[in-house]
Amino acid sequence: MAEAAFNTKHPNKAIWAIAGPAILANSSTPLVGLVDTWVIGHLPNPVHLAAVGVGAAVFSFIYWAFGFLRMSTTGLVAQAHGQNDTAQVARTVIRSAGLGVLLAIILLVLQTLILKSAMTALAPPESTKALFAQYFNIRVWSAPAVLFVYAVNGYLIGTAQAKAALWLQLLLNLINGALNLVFVMGLGLGVEGIALGSLIAEWLAAFFGLYLLVRGLGRLKLLEALKAAQTWQIARMKKLLGTNGYIFVRTLVLIVALALITREAAKLGEVALAATQILNVFFLLISLGLDGFAFAAEALAGAAYGRHDLIRFRFWVIRTMLWAGVAALVYTVVFLLFGQSIIAMLTSIEPVRLAAREALYVVAFMPVLAVWAYQFDGIYIGATAARGMLITVTVAFIVYLIAIDHFTAVAGLKGLWTAVVIFMLARGTAQALYYPFIERQINRIKR
Repeated sequence: MAEAAFNTKHPNKAIWAIAGPAILANSSTPLVGLVDTWVIGHLPNPVHLAAVGVGAAVFSFIYWAFGFLRMSTTGLVAQAHGQNDTAQVARTVIRSAGLGVLLAIILLVLQTLILKSAMTALAPPESTKALFAQYFNIRVWSAPAVLFVYAVNGYLIGTAQAKAALWLQLLLNLINGALNLVFVMGLGLGVEGIALGSLIAEWLAAFFGLYLLVRGLGRLKLLEALKAAQTWQIARMKKLLGTNGYIFVRTLVLIVALALITREAAKLGEVALAATQILNVFFLLISLGLDGFAFAAEALAGAAYGRHDLIRFRFWVIRTMLWAGVAALVYTVVFLLFGQSIIAMLTSIEPVRLAAREALYVVAFMPVLAVWAYQFDGIYIGATAARGMLITVTVAFIVYLIAIDHFTAVAGLKGLWTAVVIFMLARGTAQALYYPFIERQINRIKR
């Protein structure tokens, strides 16, 4: 596996071997969301759809907040992989999985408090509260499985096993969609069926992830790592915990930044809020594609970083950025040519269509302006430069807060999305300015 990460004779093949499966895996997730919406949306009372929507949003925020487990594991594993240190890879995975299980236990202990807090924060309609609580009380028991899978995905991406990561994601999403059909359409379980389908699928994915770990690292190697005292020494875990802490806070900043889009759109009225949900689809499509090349940078540049090889590190940085730039340009052309058709397909409400079209040309140029933020995230994760990720996103967030007030007041919905583009551009610019510190770190390690 390590040889592929260092092979610069066929760089495009190496990049697409990771980016291609990652894009497919990312794309399968919203498809399952569509299946869930279709299934629950065919029940006679809209309260079921509302309850599932609120519940899914809660778990999306919770699990996204713990996404640092995947990212930090990827960076540390990629570096150990670059050094051909299988024992260190195994210890990193065991540490991450152990931390994930510990965090999941904390979530389970605090589930009543979390549910009450979610009720207060989201203030769902009274008619949905009982069903929302039912969904939450079932789905929360998937937390150990979900956080364990984060560690597994970190290992798979860090060792350039993107196809295995794809199979893991497809297994999760296909089983989830199939069970929801059976439980809701077949057995008439409603909201409970959606929650059970997700719960069972996430636990099956965790067992399949365990199988992939055993297949890749070997049962004995994993047992040795589990028993080794150095695996659990605080000094040995310091880098993992420190990296996780920085990425966790950085993720919270991103969550607040994205939440502000909805808040500001709501101030502009129902039509603007509905149009923002349509424009969010464009945002999602951008992420699905560009994240694939960021994953390639995590694995390939991360392996070179672990080897303290500045020339190879820079090579993979430039090559993955070129492909990401091409993909971003394709996105912009597609949005300019077909953006209005996509909007028309997503909604038949004419005022919403008109509002979304006003901001379309701003969103259409987002890919070529935001691509650098996505790609630098991958590079920073591969180099475990979590502190740099936090510093740069904080600088961009300050710029965003200034821009969102000014541009929304001046140009309404178009101004709001202009501020979002400025935020993404500011992230990429700040990361580019910080990047030389990462290269200097490689030289410092070599000396």
